[in-house]
This record gives sequence, structure tokens and C-alpha cells, in this order.
Amino acid sequence: MVNTTPHPAADDFAEAYGRAWTDDPNLLCTYFAEGGTYADVAMGGTYVGREEIRRFHRWMLRFSPDSLIVFSHPAVQDDRAYYEWTWSGSINGPLLLPSGGRVDAAGRHFSVTGIATCRFDQEGKLTSHHDYWDVGLLVEQLGQSLVAKPRP
Repeated sequence: MVNTTPHPAADDFAEAYGRAWTDDPNLLCTYFAEGGTYADVAMGGTYVGREEIRRFHRWMLRFSPDSLIVFSHPAVQDDRAYYEWTWSGSINGPLLLPSGGRVDAAGRHFSVTGIATCRFDQEGKLTSHHDYWDVGLLVEQLGQSLVAKPRP
């Protein structure tokens, strides 16, 4: 298979990868190795393989159809890459929290930042991508607050 995506160490990777995350689930999957994983640490989801990543991304685009994802400040060493990112857009329905709670968020705008930690193989395909961000800041932007559940 010919690699048609930029290598994570290439100058144009961050911009191209952000475009794929912004609106193209099929293109996004070409950045991942066949068994690659994507983990949204804040929301507690891990997706294994291109089909699960594609399904997650389609859900994300239904949640926020006007998503804009920008990766910046790359740091690449050996088989690891780190990127700062900003995800912004408007929300199309309720926000389902990892705790099981829901925030009525339809029509609200947001902009959150995070860090992506990635590993890649010899061909430059991602074997893992983990996103770290603060869901509490998103909830605050929506005019809500997270209420901790009492421990039993």
C-alpha cells in the first residue's frame, strides 16, 4: 500500500491531519495503521481499528457538524508525535458525559484545547492517538457545571 498521507514528522502533517479530522472520516482512517487505536481519554472511549475510528468520527461530526480541528506545535521524536489542538464548532444535541449525565447543549458554540499523543509505525501510519483535554471546561462553556456524584 502506498502511503499518500504526510509522515507525522513532515511539516504539512498537522494541517493535513486537522483537515481530515474536520470533515472526512474516510480520509482520517488513511492516517491510521490497520489496527491503530484512537482514545478520547476525557470521555473514556477507545476505538480500535479503522472501522471503529470511522464510526466514532461520523458520530463526532453528527454531534458537531461544523467542527473545526486545528493541530499545531508539533513535537516529533523517534516513533512518537505530540500536537496541541483546538476543536471548535456548535453542538447538535445533548452532551453525554462519562458519568452518564447529560448536558442540554443543542445550538451552543464551543472551543476546547487539548494535547494529542501519537505513536506511528515505519510507514508513518498512526498506531495510536490519545487525546487529553478537560471536559469540565467544555461543560462550563455551555453554561453548566459538573457536579460530582457522592461516593457510596
